[in-house]
Amino acid sequence: MMMETLLTAYWIKIFATLAIFIALLVLFLRDTKKPTPGADNESLKAKIKKLGPEYTLLSGVVVPALRGMSRIDHVIVSPYGIFVLTVVHEPGKVSGRERDGEWQIKSGRRRDILYNPLWENRKWVNALEDHLGPQPFIPVVVFTQAKLKNDFGKNVIPLSRLPGFIKKYDKSRLFTDKLEAVLEKLQPPRQEEP
Repeated sequence: MMMETLLTAYWIKIFATLAIFIALLVLFLRDTKKPTPGADNESLKAKIKKLGPEYTLLSGVVVPALRGMSRIDHVIVSPYGIFVLTVVHEPGKVSGRERDGEWQIKSGRRRDILYNPLWENRKWVNALEDHLGPQPFIPVVVFTQAKLKNDFGKNVIPLSRLPGFIKKYDKSRLFTDKLEAVLEKLQPPRQEEP
């Protein structure tokens, strides 16, 4: 009888230890899950579509750059300007300063470095200027999941503020012929059917 009690207590301790280990493992894995940009891109596309037909969203735009080619996340072409979007899908809290080369992003116990997306956006604007000539470009860095702890300037915003940011630009700067020429140069060439 005494031996059965000891064995039962032993198995209860093993079971409890195993349950705690599994719970900690689940918490750790949940903390390190990578974001899924697909859902965020759909949300972005839905927000742009609600702006109206005068806004054309082009995704994955490829243009010649200084050293090869540049693939730009998203470009929104409108009569009010050409919005060049760098989209950051990382979750967490972002801290740093607008001019810093690296920003910190903290998610749970994980801390990572995020290279300043404003610099990447500037490279994309430069590539577009070389490809299209001088145009009314408006750089925008959009965070789809992160919270911004610092002020990174007026062009770094959460996804929820994107429509309001775009609607602030309400003065026509690209007229129909110029708008069509820009769209034609940015869209991939159409494949001819056999």
